[in-house]
Amino acid sequence: MLLLGGCERVGIQEHSIGKGVESVPAASEPVSESGPAAARPAKEPGREWAVPAGWTEDPNPRQMRLATYIAPDPAGPVEVAVTRFGGRVGGELANINRWRGQLGLPPIGEAELDETVVRFSAKGHAGYETRIEAPGGVMLAAGVYDETGDQTWFVRATVTDAEVADRLEADLFGMARSIAGLGDKGGN
Repeated sequence: MLLLGGCERVGIQEHSIGKGVESVPAASEPVSESGPAAARPAKEPGREWAVPAGWTEDPNPRQMRLATYIAPDPAGPVEVAVTRFGGRVGGELANINRWRGQLGLPPIGEAELDETVVRFSAKGHAGYETRIEAPGGVMLAAGVYDETGDQTWFVRATVTDAEVADRLEADLFGMARSIAGLGDKGGN
């Protein structure tokens, strides 16, 4: 009976999200690389993170995202997603394998995980970064678990090729580390 009563709360909605292989965005017109000289903070209630210089926040909301940033690149703008979910969201291996599946790659096993991720930590935070390369594109993704709030943050982008990923990687991973209060090279 208690379970049925909880289903009647106002504001709860159910949404269906399609699964499948993630499509890599096509390159479009180059974006100007002019912008602020330094990273600036972005705000979420009770949280701040560093947004790389030149990145702009897309004002159009997206389902399940806290924010979407547009990173300029000579090959065309790159969409970077910031999301947050309660708990550990399946853990590192499950997340890596979900992302691999989105790129059409087979899953890996626990034994291969350490070769796939770079871990970092800060007081109350544990994080990891990964770069997944597939024939159709490259995904850069980072997960940051916040022990205090029992929530996991993700910062990720899928790009067309390794050259674009090379140009984006340090900024994307630096932004993820800033969620844990670290700079680009902080933690372990």
